[in-house]
Amino acid sequence: MSEGEPTLIDKSESSSFEDLASAAAHEIEEAKLAEAAATEKENKVDKPPEEWQDVLGSGALLKKILKTGDESNGSRPRRSDICRISYELKIRDGSQDLIEKRDHVKIYLGDNEVLQGLDLALTLMYKGEVCLLQIAPRFAYGETGLKTGESLGLVGEVDGPKYEGTPIGPDTWLEARLELHDWTEEPDHETLPIAERMEIGVRRRCRGNWWYGRGEAQLAVQLYRRALDVLDESEGGITDPTPSGDLEPASDALHALLEERLRVHNNMAAAQLKAGAYDAALQAVTRVLSCQPDNAKALYRKARILSSMGRTNEALEAARAAACAAPGDSGVRKELTKCEQKASRDRSVERRLAQRMLGGVAAPSSSPDKKPSNTKMLVWGSLLLSFLVGVASVLVYRYKMQAQ
Repeated sequence: MSEGEPTLIDKSESSSFEDLASAAAHEIEEAKLAEAAATEKENKVDKPPEEWQDVLGSGALLKKILKTGDESNGSRPRRSDICRISYELKIRDGSQDLIEKRDHVKIYLGDNEVLQGLDLALTLMYKGEVCLLQIAPRFAYGETGLKTGESLGLVGEVDGPKYEGTPIGPDTWLEARLELHDWTEEPDHETLPIAERMEIGVRRRCRGNWWYGRGEAQLAVQLYRRALDVLDESEGGITDPTPSGDLEPASDALHALLEERLRVHNNMAAAQLKAGAYDAALQAVTRVLSCQPDNAKALYRKARILSSMGRTNEALEAARAAACAAPGDSGVRKELTKCEQKASRDRSVERRLAQRMLGGVAAPSSSPDKKPSNTKMLVWGSLLLSFLVGVASVLVYRYKMQAQ
């Protein structure tokens, strides 16, 4: 017992009383907890809970169930499953401005074809479930926000609608109503017709472009990789290019599929460059140039990648090739100028280093040579003058001696 507390028993007495008191207090506490649990259970039976669930444990994604789904088999959608959903997004403030609303749209779960907050919530939903979500900015429109007139990047729409509401700032929370109708497993790509594979590849590339435009290079790369999964060549399909770089004869559909695949590789190289993954970016752009050696965009990106890797001479070579392929492109000309200037600076540095390695021996410059040269001439002139004076003195002496 600490100081200042009233003394109930003498300290010299047996501790059995303290043990009994502690046990009694413990029993009372357990009784209180049991009573509270029973009361909470009764409240749950009488009234459904309306509290928000913290999905991630960080408060950045909150969920309230409006309609329970089918939990009979306990199954939930998994990554890459094709989910059919309906949702509407609003700004979480007094205005409740509607951002977008879509009904019975199909998405590939985990591909970030919708905002990340929706993607994450779907993995914890059952078939037929309806819920409200409160989404923090990092899982919504991020630090970039969304300006009036910008694309909403709706999946499945190449030229989707523009946002017409008030600007969404970097600290704006969103509220969403989300319904999961059903889902199916992603089919094997080899079993899909060429036209369907092309459609899926294009929608993923366009969504990747949307993320890239928002500065989310990693998310863009993820979409591009998923596009390549479905655009990849199948057995008996597109073959390797010939040594000349031309494509072997193929059907128009297969040829278009290859063109789309190269387009995705090209875009992925730009995203990987932005993310600082230079080796992966170089591999992606090399795949494009192996089939299209005169692709100006690929050559331009190759020059930027090599320049970032410090391979200046190779970058200059790629920039010159890009300038030949697209002589009127201002961006290509600008990159060529940068590469030329950098190559010139590198050559100057190499010359200075070589001079230092050789002990500082350098070609004499004009200005330092003037003073040593004049000094030498003065010394030699003085010596010559002294010599002449001496000779003249000797001659005069001899002349006088002969005259006597």
